[in-house]
Order: sequence, then structure tokens, then C-alpha cells
Amino acid sequence: MPHSAFCILHCFLGVLLAGVMSCGYTVLGTSATGMSTRIALAVPPVRNQSREPGLESYMTAALRRAIVQSSALSLVPESNAPRRLQSVVRQFRVLPTSFDAGDNVVQYRIEAEAQIRLIDRAADLPVLEQDISVSAEYLISTVGIVRQNVVAREAAILRLAQRFAEKCTALLEVTLL
Repeated sequence: MPHSAFCILHCFLGVLLAGVMSCGYTVLGTSATGMSTRIALAVPPVRNQSREPGLESYMTAALRRAIVQSSALSLVPESNAPRRLQSVVRQFRVLPTSFDAGDNVVQYRIEAEAQIRLIDRAADLPVLEQDISVSAEYLISTVGIVRQNVVAREAAILRLAQRFAEKCTALLEVTLL
């Protein structure tokens, strides 16, 4: 192919590509001008009404991280937020789920029940109120290695908090978009 024909083909493809890209389609989370249209909200610390110490820290951190990573949501300080997401952990349970031949527990399931409320600042009314249930499982050492059991339980609590955050962000995106 001669050089001039190659240049004409290249220019034609460039014009065609530019035309297709300007057809009015926009990427989710952006306006037609390309500016972000992410939904801003504040996330005060999760309140913990359960007997599990520190659970609120894990859940708050996971929820804020999920909102920061969301393409549709934006985490802002409470003073600037048009909406705020309040969360309360009402219950936390630890249940044995598997036993060995000697009737010793080898696996536990942890469960948490929480309520979230999305409050619109202008109206000071809830836009969303939802109960959320999450769970995670973990294995324990049957030979009594305490450190391994503590680490396994903490990892399960982190997974539980992550699942809570994923459910919350999915609900928020469906509700607000």
C-alpha cells in the first residue's frame, strides 16, 4: 500500500473514531461534559450496639473504603455532605457450625445484623432505611494454637465488614442512581 493511501486510511479511521465517540454516550459517573457526577455523602462512624468490641472500627473503615472505590459515590466531610449514611450494628453472634469426631468445634460462623439510614440533609428525612445481615465463617485449630484462632477470627470479622460495605454500596447505588 502506497504511503499516501495509508495516510488517507489512517485519517479516515481517526475521523470515524472521533464521530463514534461523540455520539452522546457518556461513561457512568460522568456528565456529557466529562465532569464527575458522583453522589456525595458522609459516613459518620458506625455505632456498635453489640457486645463485640471494635466491630464499629472494622465496619466504618470497610464502608468508607468501599465508597471511595465506588465509581458512583463520593465520600465527603459531614459539613459538606448533602446526604449522610448512618449505620448501627444491632447484633453480633458467634455460632459453631462444624465439629470433629470428638465433638470439638472446628468451625464458627459469625453473623452481624445492622441497620443503615441514608439521610437527606435538605429535608432531614431518610431516603433509605434498610436492615442488613452479613456473615462469615472461620476454622479454628483443634490442637489449641490460640494465636491462629485469634487471627482466623479477626480475618473473618474483616470479611464480615467487607460484605457489609459491599451490600451498603450496592443499595446506595441502586437507590440514588
